Parts: sequence; C-alpha cells; structure tokens
Amino acid sequence: MGPQARAGATAISIVAALVLAGRVGLAATVRAPLQCSQGGAGQVFTATVTAPSTQPQGSTYKVRIDSSGSGEIRHAGLHYIHDMATDYLLPAGTEYVPDSAHFVPETGTANVRAGARVWYEDGMLRVVLPARVENGSRYTPPSVEFQLRVTAASGSRLSLRLGQIRVVANALLLGDKRTECNPNSRSNVLATTLVGSAARPRAPR
Repeated sequence: MGPQARAGATAISIVAALVLAGRVGLAATVRAPLQCSQGGAGQVFTATVTAPSTQPQGSTYKVRIDSSGSGEIRHAGLHYIHDMATDYLLPAGTEYVPDSAHFVPETGTANVRAGARVWYEDGMLRVVLPARVENGSRYTPPSVEFQLRVTAASGSRLSLRLGQIRVVANALLLGDKRTECNPNSRSNVLATTLVGSAARPRAPR
C-alpha cells in the first residue's frame, strides 16, 4: 500500500459520535463497513448513536453530531490531509428545518475550525473541513447540530444513514490524491426511530 493510500486510510478510520437530542433514547455503537477507492480493505466507520426510540408525528427534534479525535496522523511520504467530508442521509419521512444546521461554538480543534462548513442539500447533511492537517498532528471536528420535523405517518420508521466519506491526501511526489468511501447499503443505518401518534393537545383546566 502506497503512502497516498495509507494517508487516505488514516482519515477514513476516524471515529464519530452522533447524539440525537430530543426524547430520551438508547445509545448504541454502530459499525458500517466501507468500500474505499484508496487505503485497502477493512475500513470501518464507527459511531456511538443516541436516538429517540419513538417520536410523535408532527414533532420536531434536534440532532447533534459529536466527532471524536483522529489520533495522530503519521505516514511516510505524507505532507497533509485536507477537505475531509462526510455526508449523512436524513431519514425519509422527515423535513430538515431550514437554517438549523450549525457548528456548536467552542467545539473541535482550532486547526480544522477555519473554513468548516455544514449545510443541507437534497436530503443530505454535508460536513466539510477544508483545512490542512499536517503529517504528525491530529484533529477533532467541531460538533454539529440541526433539527428535523417528523412528517411520516404513525408506525413509520425513520432511518438516519451514513452517506459517502471523502478525504484528500497530499503526498510526496504524488500531489493530491482523493479517497472516497461508501458503506454497504445493508449496513449504513446509524439510527432508527419509530413514529408514534401525534401528541394530543391538553384540555384546558
């Protein structure tokens, strides 16, 4: 495996923690095997997910994504990695609340906060960290929050899924080399929420 492949593998092995705030839910660790264009086999996306087990029809709930640190990034021939990107596929049966996606202030390390972007696009939440992370250093992505509104009928299942993960490694003599990783469609579910009946308004006393 060449230096550019090892560099790509480093960024893809970053562990994320996803916290979906709303009703009290259950925490679970999920592992999604990845097929990557660089870095060889055996890459896995791992996340600790806390999600509401049920959510009323018509309600709105908050999603928070807290990513863990990368660990030291060190590979022979690597200059730096940059443009680390992750796509999350929002559940069918929900609507993204406009302008709700943002980074939580004072989270993540300073070396990737500059220029970091998070936005909604075509059913996906997209996170991009364009900053350079030098060989021999490490980073922690800033935390993300956004809101979803439940539009599905009672009895529906809302599945948050992992989309594509991408990173660009700059290596000696090779320049920039892009790595793309995609999960298996049967193992990319990060959290599932069952839609319950709409909450009934309280009668006046």
